[in-house]
Amino acid sequence: MIVRVMELGKTLFDGEALRVAFPAIQGEACILPHHISLITSMNPGVIKIFLEEGKDPLRLEVKGGVASFSNEIASFMLYGDSD
Repeated sequence: MIVRVMELGKTLFDGEALRVAFPAIQGEACILPHHISLITSMNPGVIKIFLEEGKDPLRLEVKGGVASFSNEIASFMLYGDSD
């Protein structure tokens, strides 16, 4: 699946991933390929992008935003500047 992490005016990540975990408002959520479509707000926390099995994920600190998944694309639009 494709994962895209964006802030206003810039792309922080755009590429293939095995899965992605993120701080949804209901708690940590994980998206795998073929997941049902969704859209949800995010709390501050860490997006973890798993690029290779058995390897540590890419970790992005976020202050919140909106997460969506449709047609094998996971998109994250972040609020403000992330660290």
